[in-house]
Amino acid sequence: MSITRMPLHNIAAEYPASIALFEQFDIDLCAWGDKLLGEACSALRLSADQVEEKLRALTGIGTARENTALLSLTQLIQLIVREHHRRIRQDLPALARLADRLAEKHPAQSNTYATIARLIRELHSELIAHIEKEEHIMFPVIAAMEQCGDDVCAHGGAATQSVRQPAAHMMREHAEAAHKLEKLRCLTADFTVPATACATQRALYNGLHKFEAGFGEHLHLENDVLFPRSIAAESALRERSLS
Repeated sequence: MSITRMPLHNIAAEYPASIALFEQFDIDLCAWGDKLLGEACSALRLSADQVEEKLRALTGIGTARENTALLSLTQLIQLIVREHHRRIRQDLPALARLADRLAEKHPAQSNTYATIARLIRELHSELIAHIEKEEHIMFPVIAAMEQCGDDVCAHGGAATQSVRQPAAHMMREHAEAAHKLEKLRCLTADFTVPATACATQRALYNGLHKFEAGFGEHLHLENDVLFPRSIAAESALRERSLS
């Protein structure tokens, strides 16, 4: 289905990064949240094709899913950075802004939404530091190990930079982030959208739920696929270098 046939609040929940684009085009989610994107664009005299094109470029909508079992370590890293690290960088700030907006518009629940916004920003800050370590320290070692093969051990490269300890540290940080998401789940009654929720509330609750699901996939790809395969590859290289 074309994204122009989706209600705005559904798009915002599925792809929180779209919220910034809506703001860029002066599309008010509260006013237009229940309308189809195409209807909103028509009423606001915007080019639906242009908005859809920018949405697809920003969010990766329509990108084919990859079979991770067939990916090399380097390709797994590229997938993680392209999809999951991008979600951290784009979606969490957008969700925090939604919570800020709700804190202003719903005085009776202002403290709750302010707390939600604070927790989202804390999570974002911690995860940005986490993924920077992965992208600039750990992932290059894994990629070099795979690219150079026996030469890595022969020339010293990754042989002195074990994957095992950094992987254990990254997994501890994964658990800490998951704990913070659990706090957000508790604050939102398991991300249950209130019966009288406005479009912005639906976008926030559904967006957090979607982020949590994506983060679970992210952790699976690293904890259960990338890290164990990297450790096994490193062990095999070390054994061959000693034989």
